[in-house]
Amino acid sequence: MKIKYKKKYVVLSLLLVLSIAVIYSLFAGGQEVGADKTTTVKSGVIQSTLEETGTVYSKRVNTFYSDFSQKVKALNVSVGDKVEKGDIILTYDNNYDLEIERANKQIEAVTATYNETIKGADFKEISNMKLNISTIEGSLNLARNNFEKIKDLYENNAVSQVEYDEAKNNVTTLENQLQEANNNYDLLLRGVSSNVKKQYESQIEEIMVQIKILEKNIEQSSIKAEFDGIITELNVHQGGMTQPGVVVVEIQDEKNLGVYVEVLAEDAIKTSKDMPFIIDLNGDVKELTINRVYPKATSSVSELGVEQKRVRIEADLEAENKMKIGTEVDVVIVLEEKDNVLIVDRDAVYEKSYKEYVTVITGDKQTETEITTGLKNDDFIEIISGLKENDVVLLNY
Repeated sequence: MKIKYKKKYVVLSLLLVLSIAVIYSLFAGGQEVGADKTTTVKSGVIQSTLEETGTVYSKRVNTFYSDFSQKVKALNVSVGDKVEKGDIILTYDNNYDLEIERANKQIEAVTATYNETIKGADFKEISNMKLNISTIEGSLNLARNNFEKIKDLYENNAVSQVEYDEAKNNVTTLENQLQEANNNYDLLLRGVSSNVKKQYESQIEEIMVQIKILEKNIEQSSIKAEFDGIITELNVHQGGMTQPGVVVVEIQDEKNLGVYVEVLAEDAIKTSKDMPFIIDLNGDVKELTINRVYPKATSSVSELGVEQKRVRIEADLEAENKMKIGTEVDVVIVLEEKDNVLIVDRDAVYEKSYKEYVTVITGDKQTETEITTGLKNDDFIEIISGLKENDVVLLNY
């Protein structure tokens, strides 16, 4: 029994010595490392990127509010309905038509009063001519305001050349109509005394001001679509009352889309217009470019409850794109790219005393080597100095 015990003790001692030797050889660099624990320095492409979740949005949105509580007389749409430019979305209850009719009756009374006074001129024709001039002036003001809006959108690539030219030509046409109407009016009043003319104009223009106010109120008593789009929000029903400050209806252009991300302010500094902006929706990859980097950072709270300063970055989608508003996509912004440089797996590089190193494998030997690095991403690191192509290095899992 004693002999057997001694033999067992000797075997265990030998196993312990061998284990210590193996461990020592691994740390000393004398043991060959398996191929699955090494990688090779190679020449290739490396990118520095930002990765965020992006959201598809419409670049043209009309949101209508009510300044005060109003009753909805007629509602012509539901959420999800497609509308065309000029379609009446809803109409508020009002009596402006009756007030305009009363104002027109006042004009008729003025016409009757002065019909005998003004000799050589048809006062009714004068009145109609003046009303026509006033109408053209109102239309011209609206056309000019609309042209300014279209011009801004055109300069930001939000509307087509056709829409821009249409708005510009509309202003020119109305300007010509106004000039012609004024010329005809002057010819019609030729021979009428200046005092009679002044008296006539002061009374008729006062009534026309009232009519303009009423016509403007009529415009504000209904909501019209300003472009082809889709109803994305609706917070009223027919016969109901609106709530001041609450969205009544929202229209978005589903054919004029973009993608936005919000990145940390310190990362946004590295971005600029025309940088690659790559989106991925379930494997459907599209290569876009940055169109806008917002100049102002805004506060937001992360999922962990941390307040952050983030900057919005946008890219435009093609007109034929079929994505839905609000869809989330994976976004990669390429900050910098280098081709034909030495790269190595990121897991091969480690840091000591503020310097970077790799372990180079030569035969069955391991050598710790200091390196200088450049671009880095989640997978690779650019090697500027310290290694050469095809060097085998140890991975540090």
